[in-house]
Amino acid sequence: MNPQISSSTWKQFRVRIFSGLVVFFLTVAAGAEPQCHLAPELRQFLDVVEKKGNALDRLSPDTLGDLRKKREDDALKKIIPFTGVSDQDLKIPSRGHEIAIRVYTPIQIQKGSQNKLPVLFFIHGGGWTLGSIGTYDNITRALAQLIPAVVISVNYQLAPEHPFPAALDDVTETLSWVSQNVKNFGGDKTRIGVAGDSGGGTLAAVLARKSKIKIAYEALFYPSTDIERTDTESENQFGKGYLLTLKSIVDFRHFYLPHPSDWQNPDASPLLASDSELARLPPTLVIPAGCDPLRDEGIAYAEKLKKNGVKVTLNIKDSMIHGFLGFYNNAATPGLSKLVEPILKEAAESIHQGLAP
Repeated sequence: MNPQISSSTWKQFRVRIFSGLVVFFLTVAAGAEPQCHLAPELRQFLDVVEKKGNALDRLSPDTLGDLRKKREDDALKKIIPFTGVSDQDLKIPSRGHEIAIRVYTPIQIQKGSQNKLPVLFFIHGGGWTLGSIGTYDNITRALAQLIPAVVISVNYQLAPEHPFPAALDDVTETLSWVSQNVKNFGGDKTRIGVAGDSGGGTLAAVLARKSKIKIAYEALFYPSTDIERTDTESENQFGKGYLLTLKSIVDFRHFYLPHPSDWQNPDASPLLASDSELARLPPTLVIPAGCDPLRDEGIAYAEKLKKNGVKVTLNIKDSMIHGFLGFYNNAATPGLSKLVEPILKEAAESIHQGLAP
């Protein structure tokens, strides 16, 4: 090693080489490259987005408020109402602020029942900048019913108002509360899983690695795992015209991680965590989207976990784009919901098995 190259820089270089090789050897083993076979319904949707103009390419502190509200309003327009899940909104005292959570409980479990359900702590995505409990209500409510499990969703502080590590601090504190209190909602504190999509997948991955709470299972949907890098093959191929764009990835990074010195922090880029830390992770489900700029780093993370002895299920959805969970049960995109329904059911079954006694 060149003595003028720091050990940390050399370590990050080796991780970059490894992540590229992982994707290469994965494709050789499978006999083909990871593919994007975009669903026709999604092609039509993306054509409309491009014609109207992609809101994610116009991100700024001035536009975020309207975009956050629009996403919440769209999520209220449900296709199918849920009748098998109750919910309760609570606030957890924290460091100078309160953290809002929503606890979803399948109706099948009654207060005082001895049949405790597993617990899933769900962390929403949105580039650490968008998203909320309300935006993800369809997804978390469905998971509670499908697994079935007590599901806790959290409103962590968003960037740019609250940059890194505010979101991580909030979800860490919330998970501690969950461990101490979920028994009051019929949950089994010995069977806690974490899940998240996109930026929420990043936070879930970090929690699974760092939390003092024993995590039994983690499920990551199209996670961001290497925030510094923006030159993977999938970012080059899908960085424009597939909803999440390279421009918006850079904007989200600027909002959440305004200091470039944080980009290589494993708490922001979990792919860069050490082998010894990753080897302690629980069984993990990783679901990348085939037509997603973040596809390759999701695959690289799954393969790095496998390399370190973690039991991993890698399930690439080659017809999907980034953020596909948001289409589920959303009346604004009813045709796309049908594409997502079987994926969510399949994921729920994996989580059910992963959190089994």
